[in-house]
Amino acid sequence: MSLLFLLIGIFVVIFTGKVSNDWGSGIAGFIYGGIMFWTINFLVLLIRWFFH
Repeated sequence: MSLLFLLIGIFVVIFTGKVSNDWGSGIAGFIYGGIMFWTINFLVLLIRWFFH
């Protein structure tokens, strides 16, 4: 599953770079999206652990 998200993220970076010639925003979005995804995942894990 994580490999799928990684491949989708790399595809989005390449697609953004090819279409709009703006590699910086694609890479920043990839990093920001990864941070947000893992933060939400970690919070859900903490809530499950806390109420278990």
